[in-house]
Amino acid sequence: MFYVSLLQFFYFIVVPIFFKHKLKLIYDTAILIYSFKMNKIKLKMKFFNRSVKVKKEKPFDLLPDEMIICLLSFVDVDSLLNCRIVCKRWRSFIDAHVFHEKASRGNEIVNNGKGYYSFSQIDSNTVRKLEFPWYVFYAICKYDPFNRNLVQNHCGQDNFNHWALKNNTLSRFLWIIEQIPVGADPLPDDPDFDGHTSCFVSTYRLCSKCQTITLKNHGLTSTLMKLLKPDILVSEWYSGRFDCGCKYAFRANVHDSTERVLEQHNYNDNLLQGQANKWTKISHIFKNQSNASSISIYHAGVDTQYWSGHYGSKVSGTVLKVMLPIKLKCTESRIKI
Repeated sequence: MFYVSLLQFFYFIVVPIFFKHKLKLIYDTAILIYSFKMNKIKLKMKFFNRSVKVKKEKPFDLLPDEMIICLLSFVDVDSLLNCRIVCKRWRSFIDAHVFHEKASRGNEIVNNGKGYYSFSQIDSNTVRKLEFPWYVFYAICKYDPFNRNLVQNHCGQDNFNHWALKNNTLSRFLWIIEQIPVGADPLPDDPDFDGHTSCFVSTYRLCSKCQTITLKNHGLTSTLMKLLKPDILVSEWYSGRFDCGCKYAFRANVHDSTERVLEQHNYNDNLLQGQANKWTKISHIFKNQSNASSISIYHAGVDTQYWSGHYGSKVSGTVLKVMLPIKLKCTESRIKI
C-alpha cells in the first residue's frame, strides 16, 4: 500500500512539476532561438535594403547641363564666386563654361554695344574661342583691365587729380592746364585723347609730376600676371610753343610687389625755338611682364629761355595699357549654349 501511494505521489505531483519546468525551459529556449533568427533576418534585410537603396535626386539636379550653364551665366560675377562652392557639379560648370559664356554675352552689350576694351582687338566670334582659366574672364567681366588706358586724368581734364607733383610745394603753381594748347597746334585727332582738348603746361622752372598705377586695383592679380605674361604699353604726347624752346623728359618704371624696379624706360628731348609747336608721340612696350605689380609714369618740363609765364613743354594723352595676349582653343567645347 505504501508503494502504491508513493507511485501515485510521484506520478501526480513530482512528474507534473518536473515537466512543467522542463517545458518552460524548452519554451524559453525556443523563444530565444526564434528571436535570434528573426533579428538575424532583420539584419540581413536591413543590409540588403541599404545596398540597393536608390538616391533621391533633387529637382535642380534633373536639369540638363546646358540649362544650368545658361541660368548661371545670368548671375553677377561676385555671386558666381559663391556659386562655385555649392557643389562640385556647379563648380565644374562655372570654371569651364559659365564665366566664358558670361564674358562672351556681355561683350555684345557693354560700352553701348562696343564691347569690352579687353576684346577690342578681336571680334565677337573669336571671343568664344579664347582659352583662358575662369579667373581671367572674371577679371574682364568685373574690371575690363586689358587694352584700355589705366592712367587717370591723362589730359588734365580733371585739374591735377591723381597726379603727384614733384620737386617742391610750388609745383602745383608751376604747372598749369590749358583747355586748348596756346602757341601750339591743337591736339591730334587720336583715340589717346578720348576727345579731350586740354594739356598740362610747364614753366621756366623745372617742374614734374608722377602717377603710379597699381595693377591689382584693376583686377590684375599676381596670379593672373604670372599666367598671361602680358606686354605693357606706355605712351605720351608732348609739344612746346612756336616762339620758345623747351625741354621734355619722360620716364616709366615697372615695379614688383616689393617696389623693386624691374625695368625702366627713359626719354628726353630738346625742342628748339620755332620748331617746338608740333605734337610728338613717344611710346615703349615692356615685354612679358609676369612679375609686374605697379607702373609709375613720370614726366617733367621746362622752357629753355627762362621767360616769365608758361612757355615750357606741354604734355597730354598719357597712356598705359596692359595688352591681353590672345590664346585660342584647339577644339570647340562640347557644351554649347
